[in-house]
Amino acid sequence: MSRANATLSGPVADRQRRLLKAAGEPLPYLLLTALLAALLMAALAAANWHLAPLSYSAAAHARAADALAAGDGYAVFDLNLDTRGLRRAQIARLPRRPDVVVLGASHWQEAHADLLPGRRFYNAHVHRDYHEDLLAVVEMLLRHDRLPDTLIMSIRDMTFLPEEQRSDTLWLTALADANAMKARLGIARPWLETRPLRRWLGLLSLSTLLDNGWRELVAATGPGPVEARSLPTMDVLQPDGSIRWSSAHRDLFTPERTGAEVGAALAQRQGLTLQIDEAAVAALGRLLALLRERGVRVVLIHPPFNPDFYRQVKETAYGAGLLRVEAVTAWLAAAHGATVVGSFDPAVAGCSAAMFIDAEHSGPACLRRLIDLVPGL
Repeated sequence: MSRANATLSGPVADRQRRLLKAAGEPLPYLLLTALLAALLMAALAAANWHLAPLSYSAAAHARAADALAAGDGYAVFDLNLDTRGLRRAQIARLPRRPDVVVLGASHWQEAHADLLPGRRFYNAHVHRDYHEDLLAVVEMLLRHDRLPDTLIMSIRDMTFLPEEQRSDTLWLTALADANAMKARLGIARPWLETRPLRRWLGLLSLSTLLDNGWRELVAATGPGPVEARSLPTMDVLQPDGSIRWSSAHRDLFTPERTGAEVGAALAQRQGLTLQIDEAAVAALGRLLALLRERGVRVVLIHPPFNPDFYRQVKETAYGAGLLRVEAVTAWLAAAHGATVVGSFDPAVAGCSAAMFIDAEHSGPACLRRLIDLVPGL
């Protein structure tokens, strides 16, 4: 018998057979493990979608916008939702063109329509906005023929921040609208936009699931339309685009908490160097030119900081950055016929520390003073 045809036997042959068998076995286990991981991630994403629909679902935004268009409020557990998706749905349902619209971040969340009696006012703020959001919301207004007579455009400290320095992903949900506006303005866009995928990865957050699941279990009622302007435990989105805090939230806004928030903001920002993206400045310039052509009066306004915060940062690198942002805003206004009012310095509007709930979010009393700075309102 030849060596090639000989039957393997003995300890050496047994070890070879075991090695060959083991080499073929990991593949099914790896496939099974990958399948189970994929199923778990899909279940996690589905649970987060179900428990936080206003963060991800266009259908949920439409339901909320329908309620707001009918004049009701819409109760939510908190404001960690996709405000851009909500604006997209709500602007499409505005019954008439507003007289005054405010664009900006959550600094404006408590700017209610009663600050401008006799005017049709819409508060189009979104959370943690950048320059893309200004383009995006104007695109939404223009798309539905809802550009106002007066557009108050808030320029915050990070409006012109380069993308690589941003740590959040909320702005990505309005990127399609921003790109549509860029097309109107003749600004180059990527042929394939993949950045919004980073936002959808939030569906795989276990902490989000635990937070939302806990709220669902303990809440007597879930999010939905309400006639009341405010509620004991849930915040209420208003038909004018503003929000009203729950009683439970308002009770949290003590001077001690505000002081702690100011301290945390100081630790985070006083050494920060605010960079300004020249492409963002150029894009906003083109937007201002378009609005001027359409006969829209644009007012550029800086939301002030808590006096306790501003006093301690104005001599830091961050404070120098604030001055640069104000200078860019003044240049844009001069170049495009816009009006500039206000300052990051709260003394300009006369806002006191008692008007703030943290380092930068003020209540209606300070916002009223800001509105009063706008000529003709």
